[in-house]
Amino acid sequence: MYHGDFDWGGLRIAIALLRRVPWRPWRYTAADYRAAVLARPDGPPLTGQPAEALWDQDLQQALLELAVRVEEETVLDVLLSDLV
Repeated sequence: MYHGDFDWGGLRIAIALLRRVPWRPWRYTAADYRAAVLARPDGPPLTGQPAEALWDQDLQQALLELAVRVEEETVLDVLLSDLV
């Protein structure tokens, strides 16, 4: 299972990791991104060159549409709730 930042750099890190070890997304899909932005729409703007999310065809488009950067720490409570 893997989760990373919802930004272009985060997607690139995820892609590099996916090329080396198999993983499945852990709350790291377009639906998860949309929920995170809805919870915190005032997040920092998304900047940089787009990257493709090989594990979710809709994630890149969601990032382009909403253009809000969501760092992993922002959704920490949600991630930790999965571990209880």
